[in-house]
Amino acid sequence: MSLANLKLDVTFEFEIAAPEALLSGDHASLCRKFSDLLGALVLQGMPKVTATQLAKAGARLVGHHYHLDAQNLSVSRIDRTLLAAAAPHLTDAELDDLARRASGKTPDDAAALQRYLRRQALALVNEYRLVPCQVEGKLKSSGTVTAITLDATLNLTNGSVMIDEAGRQNRLQQGAGAVTVTAAGGVVHLPGNCEGHTLSGPVIGVSIADIASARDALIQLWQADRR
Repeated sequence: MSLANLKLDVTFEFEIAAPEALLSGDHASLCRKFSDLLGALVLQGMPKVTATQLAKAGARLVGHHYHLDAQNLSVSRIDRTLLAAAAPHLTDAELDDLARRASGKTPDDAAALQRYLRRQALALVNEYRLVPCQVEGKLKSSGTVTAITLDATLNLTNGSVMIDEAGRQNRLQQGAGAVTVTAAGGVVHLPGNCEGHTLSGPVIGVSIADIASARDALIQLWQADRR
């Protein structure tokens, strides 16, 4: 088979008046519906017609692929800032899914809306999404205070911070703002709350609001660690 030496990209955008039955479901199901509707007649027919026309100029089609996307224009859009504030653990694509899932059903009250979006986000993705971090705190022993930095992991889904095994025996000063959680090479600095100590080490949490303030950098870090 000849090697390709040219890439041809032909894009059509269709605006469709669709019945309500076709619009139900999330983004993935919407795309599946239209992929099934178009079927081989359209998705394979275009390459066949293209190959026939190219042959007239002595060119051969040696490969092809297609991309299908569908967007429901009938639903109201939710401010992306609100989505990220309620669910900073979601990727950009998942925030889009959350917007589609929640649109048209949101409460008017701001606090109720935040709780509603949070519930919907956790129903969509509730797995642990962990990123490496460091905890900067203080040790208090015999009247002296010593600064210490411990390696740890931040869970973007619920804000919990897990100290690595080597540092779990350390007893940090407690209280809101007693520790600082840093990540992404020191780019992200988040206030942490040390609530006490267990056999698993210091019990530390970061608020969802604070995670949301650095959401873009943290999500990029999580996605990079998965590659």
